[in-house]
Amino acid sequence: MIDIDLLQIDDFLDAAACERLRAELRESAGAAATVHGTDAAVQPLVRRTTRAAMPPAVRDRVTALLLARKDALARHFGVTLTTCEEPQFLRYGPGDYFVAHQDGNTPIIFDDSRFRRVSAIIFLSTSSPEPLPGTYGGGVLTFHDPVFGSPRRLPLTPPPGTFVAFRAETTHEVTPVTHGERFTIVSWYR
Repeated sequence: MIDIDLLQIDDFLDAAACERLRAELRESAGAAATVHGTDAAVQPLVRRTTRAAMPPAVRDRVTALLLARKDALARHFGVTLTTCEEPQFLRYGPGDYFVAHQDGNTPIIFDDSRFRRVSAIIFLSTSSPEPLPGTYGGGVLTFHDPVFGSPRRLPLTPPPGTFVAFRAETTHEVTPVTHGERFTIVSWYR
């Protein structure tokens, strides 16, 4: 087992809220998600997923839920947090992924992401090894051991409504989706 500082909150969203958000994500227009950096751009060899354009009321509602947890996250991770970035509503289809990366707060990157302290993901859909209606396969959030060169990994496939937070400098990836659609909301606390 690897030692990753995570905070997991089960039932952050109830089943009805997850269903509403999944429906809105399916119906929303979207575009290829970019990779954060000084020249944020679509980089399909690094990240392939769709970022949905959600209505302002939905973005504001989710932002308020995220900000309501800010102080608890600051205490858990022992950092000062003042705000969170606008949430990204993501739809991963078959073949979509995000290679191993860090979200910020690292000395090797000197762009705006250096102000990110905590990454957060809200899971909206159900993982299943079998292609059942309303589920997805693959698309596993996988944390890498912080020990350089270690092959150890920590895979997570929490149920819908789960909130997972971790330090922004933690190396993680989303493995390729094999079937169905994986819906998540991501944000970063600064």
